[in-house]
Amino acid sequence: MAYDPSRVSNGSSPRYSRRFSLWILGGGVVFVLLLTFAFARRQLAPGVIDEQRLQLLAPVPPTAVPRVYLRVADPGPEGLGSTLQHFKQAIVLSNALHSSLLLSSNEPYELRPYSTSKIYNGERSFSLDASKACRVQAYVPQSERERLVQGICEGESWAMEMMDQVRSNMATCTSILDTDDTETTNDLNGCVMGWVRDRLAPTPVRPPPSAPLTRPLTVGVHIRWGDTASAPGEDLSALAFYGSWALPNIVRVLADIRAYAHPHGIALTIAMQNADSAVLGFLNEPVYTLLDSDDAFADLQTLSQNDILLLGESSYGVMAHLIAPPGLTIVEGGAFHKFANTSGFGRHVVYLDEYTPESLERVVLPVEL
Repeated sequence: MAYDPSRVSNGSSPRYSRRFSLWILGGGVVFVLLLTFAFARRQLAPGVIDEQRLQLLAPVPPTAVPRVYLRVADPGPEGLGSTLQHFKQAIVLSNALHSSLLLSSNEPYELRPYSTSKIYNGERSFSLDASKACRVQAYVPQSERERLVQGICEGESWAMEMMDQVRSNMATCTSILDTDDTETTNDLNGCVMGWVRDRLAPTPVRPPPSAPLTRPLTVGVHIRWGDTASAPGEDLSALAFYGSWALPNIVRVLADIRAYAHPHGIALTIAMQNADSAVLGFLNEPVYTLLDSDDAFADLQTLSQNDILLLGESSYGVMAHLIAPPGLTIVEGGAFHKFANTSGFGRHVVYLDEYTPESLERVVLPVEL
């Protein structure tokens, strides 16, 4: 498994401890607005804002609560899976700086029925000390940012040395601001997997199947929104979907799973937003659970909780894998490297090009790192 910065961070926040109070959220908004005003009115040392009047909370010892790393940028109007692609670098940098990443709650878009910041921030305990707020852009040049993050995730010695220097330079910063809104990172999911699981994985974790099997295998299939609409009379067997499996491949592998799980059978879940009856009819499954609600996050967590997942490179499907319990994920595609280095936390990844029916035995085997 790839280097996971969340495992070496001494500043990981405790898992959801209490709900944000309205006054804290309001204070965060005031904090951002006043900092913006300060940038326009004052000439300061590079990357440092000496905000004597913006000390929203009394400073706390570094060992008590990690300093806040506030990403002051909206994640954009995309779907739940795609928004992650716009702040993976912030995840890596915040962990490397031993700080707690919070997403800005300023989301002007109303194209989705959920708040990205609320989902990822959750109910977290934090203290925001603005007595010396530093912009990470002043310490990590934009031209070096992507390369540095890639190097950290790959465990490159030069990147570790550079990050040590950045950490030393920012040692006196009481809070950190990240204003980058240009990132689009398809890969690096193995590097941020631990952070995503800590924030989004449902609990309690369902126990994996045992060998020999003593119960039905649960199987989840994701068919990407946009891959579901079919024209009347269209030959679905010939369609190559962008972020989902080709339908004949789903039928074939489900048959293999049934044979492997005999006599216990399978319990099938299909996640398909704006479900297409022609697509479902092609699969010819007599019994299944369909996930197609207005709650994208709840559907994601339900989809993830399967022993076996059949996923394409849809970002939403990738998210289901990142938070899934021990088991097996079979992937069709791979050009965007979204599943690279994500075999871990008890979860195997097998690409369809390398799949054989014997691959299904991995669903009961531990992951070898």
